[in-house]
Amino acid sequence: MVKNTGKESMQWGLAAGVYSGLTYGLKEARGAHDWKNSAVAGALTGVALALTSEDTTHEQVVHCAITGAAISTAANLLSGIF
Repeated sequence: MVKNTGKESMQWGLAAGVYSGLTYGLKEARGAHDWKNSAVAGALTGVALALTSEDTTHEQVVHCAITGAAISTAANLLSGIF
């Protein structure tokens, strides 16, 4: 149980670090903070998380990238509404 908790903690930390770093880097590089930055950062974060799981397949990596991009973009767009 402790080993599993530690692994999940590392995955969440990786996700937070990758996403935050990418959104900041893209904002600085592009000079804009928009849904495109969120989509790219979410997709790459999804890929990073997929690659940390056991028995990763190509389909899982693509699925996680699409899911990460969709959730991140939706969160960015909805934060401007509410």
